[in-house]
Amino acid sequence: MKTIVLVLRSGGDFTFKDVILIATHIRGKWKGSDLPKIICLWDKIPYEIQLNGIVILPLQNNLPGTWARMQLYSPEMEKYRPFLYIDLDTAVVDSIENIFSMVYDDSHFITLEDFWQRGELATGLVWFPANSKKVESVWNGYLKGKNVSGFRMDPFIRRYVEADVYWQRLTDTIIDFKPKKLKLLTELPEHANLVCFHGKPRIPQAIDIKWVHDYVFKYNGGYLI
Repeated sequence: MKTIVLVLRSGGDFTFKDVILIATHIRGKWKGSDLPKIICLWDKIPYEIQLNGIVILPLQNNLPGTWARMQLYSPEMEKYRPFLYIDLDTAVVDSIENIFSMVYDDSHFITLEDFWQRGELATGLVWFPANSKKVESVWNGYLKGKNVSGFRMDPFIRRYVEADVYWQRLTDTIIDFKPKKLKLLTELPEHANLVCFHGKPRIPQAIDIKWVHDYVFKYNGGYLI
């Protein structure tokens, strides 16, 4: 069974509605009969539960913003690896079976190439391999100096590891929502699989764009933010 992991830190731009939205698209567009297992790390629950078919695990850190993702690198997540991490700031516009099929070596640590900084990794979409020295290296680097103030998540990770390969070198189906920084993706390419928003505007803030509006409101009977 394929495993997908999400992370929700409360108090920011995202709520559990965003988890339901992406999970609905993942499952609804999945073509095979063996649906993926979807796990969400959330800081609002003290123990494992299942909600709307999603396995909810406690998010066990108080790190701010994207730093909450650090739990993905922790030893306690090893029993779920390999898994695909998807940022909530991502629109799943076609089946992500295609993304899984790109993992030709499941021992690889696969990340995005930063859309605005070529040659630098970005962690909005990550393949976490099992028993990986690279994943362990990031975790150990975090443990050495837990004070993360002054660092952004991705530059911190770049200090310890390099991606084995970038998703964009494997497929052209992962699309940037801000292809020219000030210009947004108003037309959805036919070959698109995932659209990465990576910052503001978030998906709900962009619903004046028709394809985004339809993605949020006209899927599976409608979805209200």
